Amino acid sequence: MSLARTARRTVAAALVATVPTACSLAEDDAAVVPDRRASEAASTRTAGDRDPSSTADGQTGSTRRMDPREGGLEIGFGEFAITLEADEIRPGPVTFVIRNGGALIHGFEIEGEDDDGDHSGPGNGELKLEGPEFGPGNVVRIRADLPPGTYEIECFVAEHDDRGMRTTLVVTPDAPLVFEDTSPAAPDAVEIADFAFAPDEVHVASGTDVTWTNVDPAPHTVTDEGGAFDSGTLDPEGSFSFRFDRPGTYRYACAIHPTMRGTVHVA
Repeated sequence: MSLARTARRTVAAALVATVPTACSLAEDDAAVVPDRRASEAASTRTAGDRDPSSTADGQTGSTRRMDPREGGLEIGFGEFAITLEADEIRPGPVTFVIRNGGALIHGFEIEGEDDDGDHSGPGNGELKLEGPEFGPGNVVRIRADLPPGTYEIECFVAEHDDRGMRTTLVVTPDAPLVFEDTSPAAPDAVEIADFAFAPDEVHVASGTDVTWTNVDPAPHTVTDEGGAFDSGTLDPEGSFSFRFDRPGTYRYACAIHPTMRGTVHVA
């Protein structure tokens, strides 16, 4: 998918309604707050089955459609990769929820592509939207209204984009709808995704093997604060298991991205 000039102008017009300039975000449209992932987990993954032809305000009969996701589109930033909750979404209003799971300052930028795949430049009516810089453990929320097209999301800080912090978001009416995964998670399995441990707290019986699997595009570690276990560097698709033979509370983190933390309770 590519973004035609008329579509880009639609984006610019839609953003002007909520954003004073292409690179200056209103306070209500780009808030930087601490990461409250645990307290928000229940609400950010709840989605209802809406009519795919409904508009953002619930009216039907329009071709304006969007992902029926509550809580926004989750985006993870870290050294040096970007993860998207979904790489295809439907046109319409969207709130980007960008979490900094790394140890460095990062900055969010989204840019529309020309028909030939080139990116638009500032000052010529094309879409190039930058959020504020935000530090480790912080979250930025940015609202936008996107028509169909292809967009590049990257980190604008230093040369982070050249080191891998760039990805593509496709906006198309044919994008699959994303619903909550209601399948129960195994109590002894932890997924490393979007620069976080999920779940970040597990309860197991003594003698249980807990397995961590890295599904992020960036390397991570599983390192116990007390030195009981250390996975070493886990590359993407890598996994690590540890048997908890002694009751207690084990707190661990990623040595590469120290804002990533988790706990294992052993009874």
